[in-house]
Amino acid sequence: MPADWIEALGIRDAATGAAAARAARERILEPAKRVIGTSGDITRRFLVFTGFVSRAQCLHEAAVQMIAAENPHASFTLLRAYAENAAAILFAKDHPNLVDNFLDVDGHGISIGRITNYADKRFGEFKGIYSQLSKFAHPQALGLLSSTSVAEAGTLQWSSAPHFKKPEDQLIAYAWAVEIAEATRHLLYEFAERYGLGYFGTPHGSVDAPPPPP
Repeated sequence: MPADWIEALGIRDAATGAAAARAARERILEPAKRVIGTSGDITRRFLVFTGFVSRAQCLHEAAVQMIAAENPHASFTLLRAYAENAAAILFAKDHPNLVDNFLDVDGHGISIGRITNYADKRFGEFKGIYSQLSKFAHPQALGLLSSTSVAEAGTLQWSSAPHFKKPEDQLIAYAWAVEIAEATRHLLYEFAERYGLGYFGTPHGSVDAPPPPP
């Protein structure tokens, strides 16, 4: 049986996980349609918004495809990049004086470490999920040993073909795809409201948001 938090997302097995994750794609497109469809002027912040939307959709679709293909290496690496995109939306929303840096194609933009560290401080849950994704995405124990196991008789079982070590890992990957999509949805709305994109109207200011509480 999957964990309670996974079942709460409507995920009970691989089939329901795939259905929930595919449906979650619409959570990204909802704010995109509502904001882009009511926008007039094309501003730099509007371009950043559309870039976040495109990146989120592409990473979501690719991650769900790799989860269905039972490829943990690609799945968790894509989900990690997907989580980073959500963290970048949060950072850009709270740092209006740095938004233009996301369009700096010749420079270094904002370092991903700075972005994820900020997300860690703002949302405690982000740190745990991102840490787990990094362990799978990097060439470390969880990732390297995902295709290796030792049977009860002491026989080594290994396959070069990708597969999830446990069925639960696939369900967790589907659940993370759903949760990141929902977080992205909320953050896209907050970004658009902060900068007065589309029907939100007037921006709320041009100074950094106050630092998060300790």
